[in-house]
Amino acid sequence: MPHWSLMTGLVHARAGRRVSKGPFAGTQLLLSGPSERLLPCYMLGTWELEIQSAIEQLAQRDYGTVINIGAADGYYATGFARRMPKAQVLAFEAVSELHDIIRRTAAANGVADRVHIGGYCDSAALRAALARAKPPILLVVDIEGYETQLLDPSAVPELRSVDLLIETHDAAVPGCTELLIDRFGSSHMVERFTARPRELRDFPPDFLRLLPKLFPSAAVELMNERRMGTQQWLCCQARQSKVGLQDRAEANRTEMAAAPAK
Repeated sequence: MPHWSLMTGLVHARAGRRVSKGPFAGTQLLLSGPSERLLPCYMLGTWELEIQSAIEQLAQRDYGTVINIGAADGYYATGFARRMPKAQVLAFEAVSELHDIIRRTAAANGVADRVHIGGYCDSAALRAALARAKPPILLVVDIEGYETQLLDPSAVPELRSVDLLIETHDAAVPGCTELLIDRFGSSHMVERFTARPRELRDFPPDFLRLLPKLFPSAAVELMNERRMGTQQWLCCQARQSKVGLQDRAEANRTEMAAAPAK
């Protein structure tokens, strides 16, 4: 396989620091050093490929606020801000060194006025953010196992009426995914997604076309997300969510319009 740095350099040069495909295609990313070196899949547009259909559906809804807890480099905070021009985005990130990267990424994409950055998010900070947020609210969470402590409707009852996209971490907290399904099963419609190994067919067809033909194993490795264990996600739509009710009303109207006249 060609040298890793050569391969990642080719990806970044071809992408021009922009996501090449998927729901956030065109988003400019100013990644941290480790992400730039190890995760060219961001630029390839294959990052978290398993949930891209769910992200696309969420991005088309009329959320007033997106709260991203564990914002890291700002991929979701900035991506959703671009896709939802009316939404305010609150990006919580406990690692303060990443705040400037999130800020610069938001500015590079013209959404700095709607992306607001916070630090560590505990239950009190989450309740305060939910109280200030304009509904409907989408909560996007990736906090390495802390989700079992933070996302507890008995401690934060407001969670029962917001939509959630949660990356779960059973490798850090065994049984985490099932616990969260139990917590939100009565208040939300819950869909589970499970990661799968990347295949050559996942490589974007119009991106460095010769690379997957000449170096197929390198093309697959460039999409490696460096996961521990089998990754899962939960997409939870609140049964009482305003945006959910709007979606169902629109679906009903479409169904009625398509029905043959009697």
